[in-house]
Amino acid sequence: MRRLLAGLALVVFAAAAASAPLRAQDHAGLLMEKLAGADPGLESYRADVAFEVGLHSFPYVRKTLHGSAYFKRPAKMELVFSDLPTFARAFRNVYVSLGTPANWEKKFTIGAGEENAGGRTVSYLVLTPRSADRRLREVDVYVDDAAALPERIVWQYRDGRIDMHQRFDRIGGHAVVVAQDADIRLPAVHAYVAARVSNYALNVDVSDSVFTPKTAATARP
Repeated sequence: MRRLLAGLALVVFAAAAASAPLRAQDHAGLLMEKLAGADPGLESYRADVAFEVGLHSFPYVRKTLHGSAYFKRPAKMELVFSDLPTFARAFRNVYVSLGTPANWEKKFTIGAGEENAGGRTVSYLVLTPRSADRRLREVDVYVDDAAALPERIVWQYRDGRIDMHQRFDRIGGHAVVVAQDADIRLPAVHAYVAARVSNYALNVDVSDSVFTPKTAATARP
């Protein structure tokens, strides 16, 4: 995959040198190259997560739970909680099932889009499911220039959306996520999730048994 991304990057740089406008696929190549090259020294981590969830409508449920987050290269992620409300479990499932940029090409056709934000043009990745999905249209991924990590991820469904923003900090010389705030707007539910991540243990041994394969059913909200 790195060879493929490197090839895409060469095409992009050649186009830039010729002063030609970048096409959507060139933008996608640049963004994927940035994500693929982010923090190669971070092989794994374990961290604590405080997970506040709530409904914006009756019965106005609000609850804070505590769990653990795990990561292992190249593409393993997991969030471990118990007794999550149904809508929060749905967010956890779609977040974990998205995986990391290392395995996006297996799951998605990767393109790029643009929007105007604050007077400047912002490019973002557009991930379209390769397999037929009755609900998920696409996932839009906005990349933070400094951290080279997704700062915003929007799951666009045919009947709603999940919009998540992430904040980062440098811990032990590595850029890691310290906060996630998601707005969930799906049929019959308008909810929020606010996660705070702390106590990172970096480059530690993480057993493969921690990572539970997600089926198509569990990955849907």
